Amino acid sequence: MRNILYILITITSLSFIGCGGESAGKSEGIIAYKVSYPKMDRKNFMYDFMPKKMVLKFKDNRYKTSLSAGMGMFKTNFIIDTDEYQFSQMVKLIDKKYIVTLKGDEVAKSINQLPKYNIEHTGETKKILDYVCEKAIITVDNESNDAFTIFYTDKIYIENPNSTSQFKGVSGVMLEYQYEKYGICMRFKAQDIKFTTIDDSEFEIDASYAKITEKAMDKEMQTIFDSFK
Repeated sequence: MRNILYILITITSLSFIGCGGESAGKSEGIIAYKVSYPKMDRKNFMYDFMPKKMVLKFKDNRYKTSLSAGMGMFKTNFIIDTDEYQFSQMVKLIDKKYIVTLKGDEVAKSINQLPKYNIEHTGETKKILDYVCEKAIITVDNESNDAFTIFYTDKIYIENPNSTSQFKGVSGVMLEYQYEKYGICMRFKAQDIKFTTIDDSEFEIDASYAKITEKAMDKEMQTIFDSFK
């Protein structure tokens, strides 16, 4: 169980975020996403332990994504401030708490270490939750040239919502997308959007989390992942 929870950390290092609905123009609220695993066999022993829901809370060009698994023994949050070009990842694993914060050039350096995404804006649309969303095709610059579709809206006001991720060429908030790392493919699709007041405390950093470097986190997580091979 402990190893399973550790591997969940490595696959949620994304959690990363546009066309118009009835409540268009709002800059504060909550988006709930269904999480699926298009490349994972449901008979895989890990399937039942994987997160099935992600919650994104946003306000004033800040947003936080949250996932949990293992009956709450594993939790991870990403807090992104697009104005400050900063993101923090907080990870809680049983009784251990870690946080990594990157800002400015550190964010750019981190992104450059990941496979590049080539983005083709198709001009096609798809309706998700009454939002007519723009379609884009993402091709991953890797050996297999993996490709997948995303759908995004510009009617939720977060400026440069994807600036701290490989999706930085997408100008809007994604309502359907996917991400793959360490052989685990996760697809996110918005199931509910609610425009409501979000307390500023949602974006505060919990002082109880121990600060570690991105390199230290990556090294530990890679070691755990290699134990499954």
